[in-house]
Amino acid sequence: MNVAINKNAPVRVVKKKPREHRVTLAVLCVIYFVYAATLIFPFLWLVYNSMKNKIEFSANPWGFPVEPIKSLGNFGKIFSEFNLGSMFLNSIILSVAMPLINLFFCACTAYAYALHDFKGKHVLYWVAMIPMLVNITGTLPSQYNLFVKIGIFDSIPGILLTATNGFGFAFLLFGSVFQNISRTYHEAAEIDGAGHWRIFLQIYLPQLSAVFGAQWLLGFIGIWNDYMTPYLYLPSHQTLSVGIYYISTQVTNGFSQFSGDYPKLFAAMIISIVPVVALFAAFQKKIMSFSMGGGIKG
Repeated sequence: MNVAINKNAPVRVVKKKPREHRVTLAVLCVIYFVYAATLIFPFLWLVYNSMKNKIEFSANPWGFPVEPIKSLGNFGKIFSEFNLGSMFLNSIILSVAMPLINLFFCACTAYAYALHDFKGKHVLYWVAMIPMLVNITGTLPSQYNLFVKIGIFDSIPGILLTATNGFGFAFLLFGSVFQNISRTYHEAAEIDGAGHWRIFLQIYLPQLSAVFGAQWLLGFIGIWNDYMTPYLYLPSHQTLSVGIYYISTQVTNGFSQFSGDYPKLFAAMIISIVPVVALFAAFQKKIMSFSMGGGIKG
């Protein structure tokens, strides 16, 4: 059987990667693998040491637990011995409600700014910008005094009230989204007799669903890990971030009944990490796409 060979057909040349390129790639892979191991190992060390008892950890903090199933009771004991359930509930309330309230009020302010012309409109923009440009850490003493005098100190509803400011990065972001929405929807709704609240809630707010969700996730993680706000303004309503500090002082205090009981401290730390890790694992694509791409489709 004769096969015709076309001599004019293009010949595909496969170029082999230079040896230097392969060596560089291998070295980079090793470096990144070692870096990843340094990030994962402390978490694994925390996990298996939380499944030990006090004596076992003191004897060999690097060894694996002898009775891990029995020592899983550390996760239950910390709820009764350190009131961790109340701390967890306070963290959930603040982390869910505060970004939700703040984003809703930012959306309201952005709607008014983007769709209506009024005196002082440009001043409103700079009111949102200046706090982002100026360091306001020095105002903490006056802010603390203000919270005490107006009666919202050591009150969860009072702290939630501070989330109704309606300004910040979310205001700028939502305003840019609203300005890119066609005014035709607004005019058609007005012709049908819809008021401003109905137009805002049924037409404009749904346009923010993706950006709103990504911003809420970032806000949840930030407030969940926030230590300063509950420590300063909620002394009798401890969150997990403050509670772990309280537990660590009990564990490191030589005169406490929990002195040296590090496995229980590690168990509390794992419980505080789980919600954030679970949220990030479930919505990592949305968070990363928003952080790197802006979250807005043109």
